Amino acid sequence: MKKRILATAVAAAFAGSGVAAAGTLEDELEAIKARLNAVEKQLQDQNEVIRHKDRQIAELTQRTGGGGEGDDGGWFQSVEIGGLLEVEAGYNNPDSGDSSSDVVVATVELFLNAQINDWVAGEVQLLYEEDETDLEVDIATITIADPDGPWFVNGGQQYLPFGTFETHMISDPLTLEIGETRETALMTGIESNGFVGGIYVFNGDLAEDGDDDVDSFGAFAGYSRESGNSNFAVNAGYISNIGDSDVLQDAVNDNLGGDDFDDQVAGVALDALFGMGPFTMIAEYITAVDSFGASELSFDGSGAEPSALNVEAAYSFALVGKDATFAVAYQQTDEAVALDLPEERIAAALSVDIMENTTLSFEWAHDDDYSAADGGSGDNDGDTFTGQLAVEF
Repeated sequence: MKKRILATAVAAAFAGSGVAAAGTLEDELEAIKARLNAVEKQLQDQNEVIRHKDRQIAELTQRTGGGGEGDDGGWFQSVEIGGLLEVEAGYNNPDSGDSSSDVVVATVELFLNAQINDWVAGEVQLLYEEDETDLEVDIATITIADPDGPWFVNGGQQYLPFGTFETHMISDPLTLEIGETRETALMTGIESNGFVGGIYVFNGDLAEDGDDDVDSFGAFAGYSRESGNSNFAVNAGYISNIGDSDVLQDAVNDNLGGDDFDDQVAGVALDALFGMGPFTMIAEYITAVDSFGASELSFDGSGAEPSALNVEAAYSFALVGKDATFAVAYQQTDEAVALDLPEERIAAALSVDIMENTTLSFEWAHDDDYSAADGGSGDNDGDTFTGQLAVEF
């Protein structure tokens, strides 16, 4: 740049002076040198301003977590914020009695995940379900994991790894109604090469003989693998007291009427998922391994050993240029009369991704109640139609 300026200046000087005398030429050269020195000083000042601005931008980028390749980033890069919003319209037509319909905000979930450092992460999730759950802290956990090893430890309020409850339906599977358990627990395990396993302990809300101790526990193991267009997963879980599941706990406490819970009843959960191209199969089974007492959970006048099964088949395809999934399910329970669950359910659902992170779904479900001989009504069957609009952000 300086060479171009010098050439231009010299050319201008000679063009303006014509054929000059020696003294005049020396004067002109001195004037050119002075102008070049002034231009060089101006360029130096401009370069210093540019370097100062670059330093300011770099400092601001580091503080806000921006930056490009090689930038360490800041706190904002380690935080993930998102949520789920589901609005549902439903119509129920029972075999007997009046039909009903409603429009509800079925689910509002807000979550924040923060990677505090290489070893420590935190998760907080809020949940609201109209007519069912007031706004509350649903999940709050701290996890410590070796960044170069397979082990992890976490503690806090969480859904225990007892059942996975995978489904393509709008409604929850009956396995979830029996097995879903949210507790404040301490957990440790390992995760490596598709394998995960561990143990956990917690102080169950359904206290045996009125005890207030950390005397409930569980274990879990699973394996998953993806290869090309296929995927496979299998999981198993054990819990020392299935009575601490959210639904069973309420039913047992209602039946006890304030009396002490006598004995813990263990539970087992098994599930598998297999996908090949557009096809997916899901199977899950959850059961108590022993019977509750008649005063705790009655079935036909005696103690109950509740269980649930869910089997689904799904097919993904393009519908008017949009990703869509059609699924059918068969679900069954046993000795679950006291939980107000149907004995059988068949269901079908269609989901379409109408826009980015926006899904429109429809479901039909038919429930069959337990017979009168098994403690049910025998005629309280019905059909439910549900439409759902869901957005993730």
